[in-house]
Amino acid sequence: MNRRKLLTSAVQAGIAGAFRPASSLAQATDSKTSATSQLPSTPTGLIGDAATAAYFSPERLHQVLGTKELSAPRDVTVIAFNFPSWHPSPYMEEHFGKGWTEFDTLRNSRALFPGHTMPHFPLWGYYDESDPAWAAREIDLASTYGVDAWMIDWYWHDGLQFYQEQLERGLLKAPNRDKLKFAIMWANHDWKNVYPARSPDDAAILTPQRHSIQDFERVCNYCAEHYFSQSNYLTFNGAPVFGIFDAGKVVEQLGEDGLRRSLAVVRERAHKLGFPKLHLQVCNGFSKYQGRLHDLGFDSAVQYGTFGWTYGSKPPGSRIPYGTGAAEAVASWPELRKESQVPFHPTCSVGWDDSPRFGEFSCVATNRSPDQFERLVRAARHFVASSPHQKLIYLNAWNEWTEDGVLLPDTYWGYSYLEALRRAVKD
Repeated sequence: MNRRKLLTSAVQAGIAGAFRPASSLAQATDSKTSATSQLPSTPTGLIGDAATAAYFSPERLHQVLGTKELSAPRDVTVIAFNFPSWHPSPYMEEHFGKGWTEFDTLRNSRALFPGHTMPHFPLWGYYDESDPAWAAREIDLASTYGVDAWMIDWYWHDGLQFYQEQLERGLLKAPNRDKLKFAIMWANHDWKNVYPARSPDDAAILTPQRHSIQDFERVCNYCAEHYFSQSNYLTFNGAPVFGIFDAGKVVEQLGEDGLRRSLAVVRERAHKLGFPKLHLQVCNGFSKYQGRLHDLGFDSAVQYGTFGWTYGSKPPGSRIPYGTGAAEAVASWPELRKESQVPFHPTCSVGWDDSPRFGEFSCVATNRSPDQFERLVRAARHFVASSPHQKLIYLNAWNEWTEDGVLLPDTYWGYSYLEALRRAVKD
């Protein structure tokens, strides 16, 4: 099906037009006519005193941590979230056409203002991550630069699956697979057409998420059969790690008692299938239940991204310095640890910019850079040093090309973020 046929409003159609390649936007000129910029003015705070004040400098890092002496424990495990949309998948091809991947959305995106660095493109070229040879290349890269495991977004909608090909045909078939651990995070949200849309709220729902206790059991059956027994599956103290993206979505449909019973069913089913222990981790949507996570059945908590605007808490079209998000994230970790009833682990965001999906209505972390990211990871390493539990640092993300959360080499930063990560976790 043609992509434009899925856009459900005139607004979305208008945004799609705004994503035409630059060549189609150019106007004819002659020697008497000079071209004019089609970009708006530079956002406030991108340059000048405001930008300098917001930068996540060494001084600001020390200020938000309350110390100049940073702890640097060696026994830290680094886990990067992995968004596997970079290969053809039958479900997406059914909607958008043969061979479609989200790289098509990236290709059609454009800069929004002077100083806007997006879009970034893969330095190694466009790829099919379900190819075992490509998976092996990524595994080598991740393990070389300090990533110990991927937490892979996993899509299951009442038995309908997509994007599992990256894992099942790529990673698990790679000859060097045991160099990198992996775990599953059930991305249990509605699946929407954001390719592009005006905003997440305005995007058309392609496949809704419907939870039931019976479906939780089916999910456990599938994961136990296909993943938990794999030699490189991530375990905590011998228990396979299984993440659930949005606890709130389950509560919305089943209530708190339904969530509690669903997680109990998962544990019971896993035990019957040969896994006496299971580590259930909530990855988002738990603020209302923070003090009751253990009672509900979770073993730990992490946020998919700790930047405040990542989940829409900032107005559409916001342009906010990366340093502001980094400082807010670091400042939030102690409170999240204190209030959570289970161990809380910090997440370090590479950046945030979903303009390939939402155009001018996107929220953008301006002025991101490898040195600020390195300080954020060093802050997380310092934070987990005082943890009585496993010392885990999560990264957002390995390959979120259309949200500007990418550690893979790109055409703007090259290997700089990987080098920053290695320094931050290995020095």
